[in-house]
Amino acid sequence: MIEYRTNLRQRFGHPNISVAVAPELGVGFEWILSYFENEVADGAAFSDKQLVQIGWMLVMLRKNSSGDLDVWEPSFDSIPITWVKGGSMTIRHLMLQREVCAQLDVGPEFPALNLSGIVSADFLDSDSFYMDREAVDAAADSGWLFEGPEPSGGKHYSLFEIAVARPEIIAFLALPMGASVKYRKSCIDIRIGLQSVSSKNNDFLRKVLR
Repeated sequence: MIEYRTNLRQRFGHPNISVAVAPELGVGFEWILSYFENEVADGAAFSDKQLVQIGWMLVMLRKNSSGDLDVWEPSFDSIPITWVKGGSMTIRHLMLQREVCAQLDVGPEFPALNLSGIVSADFLDSDSFYMDREAVDAAADSGWLFEGPEPSGGKHYSLFEIAVARPEIIAFLALPMGASVKYRKSCIDIRIGLQSVSSKNNDFLRKVLR
């Protein structure tokens, strides 16, 4: 693992914050710590077991033996959340979601993974599915509706729970209100207003489909 570390203790008397990143992601991820550096420079303080949103992910800060804070992120293999040290998954998801939004020239609107989405009865077991993001009033609602080909009923689940069951949705979660996604094993189609993009003619979406 490659470890990135702030210099907050020397500059501000604040515990340093570090994040470990898998080497296969490459280098140059110092920017993942810029949020913490800017917040501390503005007077904020971070503490042990504090949750912080980065993209759609919630990471947890945990005090280590030196008194500094390490970034831990959710593991996507169990419910409820289990935490693993590092930020590799957080970075992967952040870059993926940003790039999907870039295909339609829209900025990302990241929900947090603890917000809810509405899931139709046939969504989890279907080879194809639909996603629509609507404007919401409730603070705990992401606006996302997940449906299979023959939707019926609907239950609220956290986005984390839905993503553990159907990780294919993760790429699209930062699309803004008004977005719709049609996902099949052979094709992805995304529409926002008059804009649309398809894996039939978009190299990046073809990679997502694989």
